[in-house]
Amino acid sequence: MDKADIVGDIHIRNYRHPDDYQAVYAVWESAGKGIHIAASDSLEEIGKLVKKSPGLFFVAELEGRIIGTVMGGFDGRRGLIYHLAVHPEYQNKHIGSRLLLQVEEALYNIGCTKVYLFLVPENIQQAGFYRKLNYEQMDVVPFTKYLREQPSMDK
Repeated sequence: MDKADIVGDIHIRNYRHPDDYQAVYAVWESAGKGIHIAASDSLEEIGKLVKKSPGLFFVAELEGRIIGTVMGGFDGRRGLIYHLAVHPEYQNKHIGSRLLLQVEEALYNIGCTKVYLFLVPENIQQAGFYRKLNYEQMDVVPFTKYLREQPSMDK
């Protein structure tokens, strides 16, 4: 199969926890500098996300292999999009766009009116991708604080 022809053969479905975790983690590891894997991406923490925001985590499959991911979260007011990632072998084939549109639709269907996503500075070249999909850059300075000691990563 020519990789240029794969878009129609991609199946997007809900993530299945914990069965899909290892394959999703492998996509995150392969995706490049835009995905920062941290303690919040452990099997346990992803389980919390899936429980709190069911139906908002999707994977793209090709011939049974997970090649892309996107996670969504909803706090009842705003949505967040995390870890939109496509395996490098399949990037630039509109798989990321399809995943993003899928999570946006799911968020819309549960009443979300506005979503946020964050780009890390070393991945700013992806800003054009998001602008094409009607995302606007915000002038904010994010802050973070850990409330618990960060556990070591378990895959």
